[in-house]
Amino acid sequence: MHADDLARLRADRWFAAIAPERQQRLVRRGRVRTLADGGRLCAIGDPPDGLYAVLEGDVRLVSNTAAGQESVALMMGPGAWFGGLSAVDGGPRTHEAVAVGPSRVLHVAQGDLDRATAEDPLVWRDLALLIAAYHRAATAVLAQALTQPLTVRLARSLAAAARARPDEVLRLRQEELAAMHGVSRQTVNKALKRLEAAGMIEVAYGRVAVLDPVRLRAWGREA
Repeated sequence: MHADDLARLRADRWFAAIAPERQQRLVRRGRVRTLADGGRLCAIGDPPDGLYAVLEGDVRLVSNTAAGQESVALMMGPGAWFGGLSAVDGGPRTHEAVAVGPSRVLHVAQGDLDRATAEDPLVWRDLALLIAAYHRAATAVLAQALTQPLTVRLARSLAAAARARPDEVLRLRQEELAAMHGVSRQTVNKALKRLEAAGMIEVAYGRVAVLDPVRLRAWGREA
């Protein structure tokens, strides 16, 4: 890994809370993979193949809707870890993981992860906390969808997604944002225009630039 990769990983709340010796146990067993734009790490239904962490670029976790269409479930930026559920329960992958732009990913293969847990069973607890964090986040998103306006939910999700990116530019199409929030593209467009008119973001084809992350986060908390 590059010299600043470990610092980038430690910016993640979950990884930062792990004891340093267990951080090293995971990182030491990991292998860095370089992906081109559109490169796939895993597909829906694949057997578990370990744990992943984004070092550079972005990775989208994509699921399928009941109508058979693709839907972006999560955008994983630098420092984010994923893959814990299948790694723990041995079940098939529930999402496809695809690189957005050139990306670098740390991959702790399933066998190496199993050896790490055998050496230090507390790694199991770390993985359980990672899964719990995603479960809490999913529950919060469902609650927000029922109680909060779309503009507020967009502000929160855009601010969170941009936080790990130095240029705070998200490569997202409006169709993908609409699928993430369960609304039409036209509805998302209106909400984005409201945030853009307030000077918090700038919208262009295939991307959203966060201009004022402080105000955007405040909007998501207070509105």
